[in-house]
Amino acid sequence: MSDDRYSDFIAKVAKWEGVWALYHNGWLLHTTNDGQKFCPLFASREDAQSWGASIQTNHVATAITLVEMMEDLIPEWRDQDILPGITPTPALGPVVVDPDRFSADLLSALKAVMTARFRKKS
Repeated sequence: MSDDRYSDFIAKVAKWEGVWALYHNGWLLHTTNDGQKFCPLFASREDAQSWGASIQTNHVATAITLVEMMEDLIPEWRDQDILPGITPTPALGPVVVDPDRFSADLLSALKAVMTARFRKKS
């Protein structure tokens, strides 16, 4: 993937152990130009708020733990053909990724972060 937004996002959310999305009576879903449904995800609250303002939504930036993401949302999205949409901006569409790849990348990054944290403490 040539877009660094995805790898930067994975590294940041693994360190923080959570992501940000927009919520109002359900998670905000959006559609790509080719009709694919996605849920916009962000590494920071500010990025989520900024994008929400750019599309003029009433949804509020809300944190999602990686546990909730992995155990609840990714399986639900897989069943409903919804893709994670990584860091859309007003100028750039999201980096959409397969839920299974997203899950594997999150687990790998989280494992690396935890390994580094526990090595420092030993």
